[in-house]
Amino acid sequence: MKKLLFLFVLIFNVTASHACLNYYYSIDNQGHFHDGEAEDLRRAFNTNFNTSRLEKNLKKLQLKLEASKDYKLLSDYAVLLLKAGKTAIALDILEQLSLKHPNDYQIAANLGTAYELSGNNEKALEYIKRGIELNPDSHGGSEWVHVKLLEAKLKLADDPSYLDSITVLNLTEAQKKDKKVRDQLTIQIRERFPFCKGPDPIMASLLIDLGDCYANTVSLEFAKASYEIAKHYYKASDDIVDPKIDEAKYMLRQYIGVTLDARRLRMESEHREGEHNRMSQIRYQKLLDDNNPSEYEIDWSNVQSNADTLLALAEIERVIPEPEEVEEEIAPQPEKKANPDKKESSSLNWIYFLIAGVAVGGGAIYLYSRRKK
Repeated sequence: MKKLLFLFVLIFNVTASHACLNYYYSIDNQGHFHDGEAEDLRRAFNTNFNTSRLEKNLKKLQLKLEASKDYKLLSDYAVLLLKAGKTAIALDILEQLSLKHPNDYQIAANLGTAYELSGNNEKALEYIKRGIELNPDSHGGSEWVHVKLLEAKLKLADDPSYLDSITVLNLTEAQKKDKKVRDQLTIQIRERFPFCKGPDPIMASLLIDLGDCYANTVSLEFAKASYEIAKHYYKASDDIVDPKIDEAKYMLRQYIGVTLDARRLRMESEHREGEHNRMSQIRYQKLLDDNNPSEYEIDWSNVQSNADTLLALAEIERVIPEPEEVEEEIAPQPEKKANPDKKESSSLNWIYFLIAGVAVGGGAIYLYSRRKK
């Protein structure tokens, strides 16, 4: 009897616990509801790196590197240095690793990022493309986004108004409705966010692209929040982003009072039991996470940051690359200009010669005429 009573209580508690669960569903710009996907959107973007965690990871990785001498660990260590702001040191290490291991995807991709963070976007584009050649499926196949944004950076350098009429990705309507494109863009934005403080026209444009993808595939609520991050955090142009925010607000108002069909929801096996509630307005500030609230700073006296020492730990001998051969251009010879003094001197010589000739000729005529007499 006691066992039956215990089983009854257990079943009741499990059932009650399910009934107390709360889930949210969102709505896209076509009025379609999405339940389940909306939960994943609530993860905030990290606006910085947790330096306390970085320091711990650097120390752990250094010990592993000392023990195994694995060059791949050194590549990972360089990535942590990039996150910690030691860009020049990380770049030096990755360049040396690339000379030794030119066909390693991780090194090529990390080197491309290091070049970008150091301001060399031409080299960054070269190595990110090389990384795609070595592993086209990396980062969920999202590296095409990295290529597009580097190309946009180069165009912006020549034309500051480049993004006034288009976005970085300039997505087609089909791409905006493609969940795969949305997920790939999300991967790239999450990875870049801690590196990129506002204002930043590239990130602002990417957030607008992401908002368009959200609106077309899963959530007007998160589309509006993405546009607002672009506007307030990355300082997107009001003329570009405000109409999108207003349109998202207008569409959301159209669907007030419209709820998900509970009967249909219960019939879908992938959904769990519990309360399913319409997602309310999402404040964009909630999607920006300070990942280093204590403002902790790394104590570099206890963390190795010397490039030569780290290369030695991985038993990598530094290579001094030969300078690239540059064809010498033959400087054009300046045109010889006539010397007016020389020209004048030449004219005078001819005059003297003529006078002398006349004098000699006259003298000869005079002598000849006297002899004849």
